Amino acid sequence: MLAFIRVAEVQSFAQASNTLGLSTSAVSKAVARLEADLGVKLFHRTTRSISLTTDGVRFYEGCQQILGELDALEAEIQGNRVAPRGRLTVSVSAAFGRVCLVPLLKAFTQEFPEITLDISMDDRPIDLAEQAIDVVIRTGQLSDSANLIARQIISYPLVVCGSPSYLEQHGYPQHPDELQQHTCLNFRNRSTGRFYPWSFAVDDKVERYAVSGSVVFDNADAIVRSAIAGLGLSQMPSFVAAEALAKSDLQEVLSPYRPPEVPVWICYLDRRFVAPRIRAFVDSMARQKEFFTAMCSLSTSLATT
Repeated sequence: MLAFIRVAEVQSFAQASNTLGLSTSAVSKAVARLEADLGVKLFHRTTRSISLTTDGVRFYEGCQQILGELDALEAEIQGNRVAPRGRLTVSVSAAFGRVCLVPLLKAFTQEFPEITLDISMDDRPIDLAEQAIDVVIRTGQLSDSANLIARQIISYPLVVCGSPSYLEQHGYPQHPDELQQHTCLNFRNRSTGRFYPWSFAVDDKVERYAVSGSVVFDNADAIVRSAIAGLGLSQMPSFVAAEALAKSDLQEVLSPYRPPEVPVWICYLDRRFVAPRIRAFVDSMARQKEFFTAMCSLSTSLATT
């Protein structure tokens, strides 16, 4: 299995043999025995190149999971004698990653110098097993968490903000119904192509409002900058708006109608043995609740109405 994985990774029997410290013929025979045992062809072979077959791709993915479990089991048996190490792949939404995760990375890498972080900032749904992602950080309700361990690390409010110049010119809405009279900046979901609805707590119920405007974005930072520039009102996560609110570049409106706070989850695959690098990262983020709370909090003095 190890010989097969090395050949699949480097796409060369000769290079795999150098990595494993074996002869090229020994590696080739090992893969041939594996194919014979499985009764399938794992590689397409030519005189110039090799590549995985469809069965080879599936077997490679399974082998990675099995060896990952083996590494985790070995680390568990060894206890604290071995520091967490290896490549850790993390997917996090772009806005939360920039504002809340990046400031924590220096301390994490100093505490765990043998872990190499590979971070993707993306808002799209992630299949951890299929895309070989170790940890994902997402906001909102989880669509499918049946095969995941999910820990809530924080929740944040949604706030409607506008620039002082916009509000002076167009007035301060006193109720969500009045948003129809305002220019609003919509946020488009990249995965579905649809606008995120604006939610408000009205008469003890959460109501969704469709708002309109002349500009649409699929990037949270662009919405903040556009709101600061006076293009319109926008509903955004508190951690995105906090800096601009503190500087009075934005002002919050409709604060009595804030909807329920949005949860932030850190998730990883439900496995019997969890790799130490995954556990180290998840536990480290869970310990940062005070920091996340500070980044997501809003002073009541900043609310205008």
